[in-house]
Order: sequence, then C-alpha cells, then structure tokens
Amino acid sequence: MIDGKKKDSIEKLFTVEEAAERLQMNSEVLRRKLRSGLVFGIKLTPKMWKIPESSVVDYINRVDNLAKYSAVAETKTSENCSRFPRWIEYSGLPGYLNSKYGVATWLVMKKIIELDCLENEKAGVFFDFRIDELHEITGLTRQTLHKVLVILKKEKYIDFLTIKGKNSITKFKVLTPLKTPKSIYDIPAEHGGVKGRLKTEVIGTCITRFF
Repeated sequence: MIDGKKKDSIEKLFTVEEAAERLQMNSEVLRRKLRSGLVFGIKLTPKMWKIPESSVVDYINRVDNLAKYSAVAETKTSENCSRFPRWIEYSGLPGYLNSKYGVATWLVMKKIIELDCLENEKAGVFFDFRIDELHEITGLTRQTLHKVLVILKKEKYIDFLTIKGKNSITKFKVLTPLKTPKSIYDIPAEHGGVKGRLKTEVIGTCITRFF
C-alpha cells in the first residue's frame, strides 16, 4: 500500500496532446521539441511520449523569462512585430495579392508568415503544419486553399511539399527576400519600417527576417 507522502510524490505524466494544451502549442511542434531535447519527455515507443508535469512547468518558466527579457531589450521592435513583422501589412502586398488573385490569397499568406514567425527562429527554413489545420484556421474550403497555395508557390512567395503517409504533414517555407510592392526602406518607422529611424538605432531581427 502506498502511504500519503509517497502518493503525493508521484509526478503526473502528460500525453503529448495534454502537454500541448497546457503549453498552448501545436502537438506536432511539441513532438519536434521533444525530439530535439528542448522539452524533456520520456519516449515509451517510437510514437508515444510521456511528459512529466515538472517538464511542462520548466518550459513555461523558461518561455516567460525569455519573454520578459525580450520585452525589456526590444520594446519598440516587439510593438512592430507582434506575431509577424508589421511593415509587411504596409508594404502594399495585401492589396496586390487580393486584387490580382482574390481576397483569400492574402489571408493564407499572412497566416503562413505568422506560423513561420512562431515556428522558426529565422526565415527561409521549412516548418511542418497540417493542411487540415490550415483549412480550419483560415475557414477556406480545401479546394480554395489548395488553389491559393499553388498560386503563392508559382509566384515564389512560398514553397511547400507534402509528405504523405498515415499522418500526412506539409512542410512550408516563406521565400526570402519577400517580394513586396514597397520596400521596407520606404515604410515609416511607426509602421514597422526603416524610414526615419536613427542610424544608431538597433533594428531587430524580427523586422529584418524577410528581406
């Protein structure tokens, strides 16, 4: 029989899905972090992980500390980045894509840029994301979504490839330098661009990642 003290000392173990929900993270992203060692977990089988509660807490604390440091070091940069570089919205790209290919085109392009910023430390690197999830978060039909992705790839805004299998995964990449009607150098600093910034001002990598 397990006494009260020993029972209390048994650490709770989460599945990938449970831990991902607590971390507010896509489960596939968490699996990559587990494989790379960024999050500690116990690998029971090639496809099954168990994540200790302490590992989840530790990761949350590390992310919180990093966020606090970044907020102090790059306050202005953060204001102009949010989930992706703000200057892109003022570059004329939204209007160009929507007028030439339809309003769904910018919706998909913006979402892929957001995902790239969330998944990758730098641009020009493939990241994994399920087409079904992209369909869900954009609200587009699968047919429309596929059509838009083909257009963006043909026009060299993105690259993507699908690895088929039981759990098909699509790899996406934003191509750099990103083609925009207006250069970041012509976009005012208050809109996230470079124009009007002091020569001594440090321009964060979040702003410069796509050019």
